Amino acid sequence: MTREVGVAVIPVSVFYADGRDDRVVRFCFAKQESTLKAAAERLAKAFL
Repeated sequence: MTREVGVAVIPVSVFYADGRDDRVVRFCFAKQESTLKAAAERLAKAFL
C-alpha cells in the first residue's frame, strides 16, 4: 500500500507472538490534520 497508494500501514500480525493475521492493518493517527486528510484522499481514490 505504501508504494501503490502512498500511505504507510503496519500489519497487526507484528503485535502478536503467534504471527496472527486477521487481514487488518494499523494506521498512525499521531499526525497533523492536513496529513491525515491527504492520506484519506489517497485511500478513497485507490479503493472507492
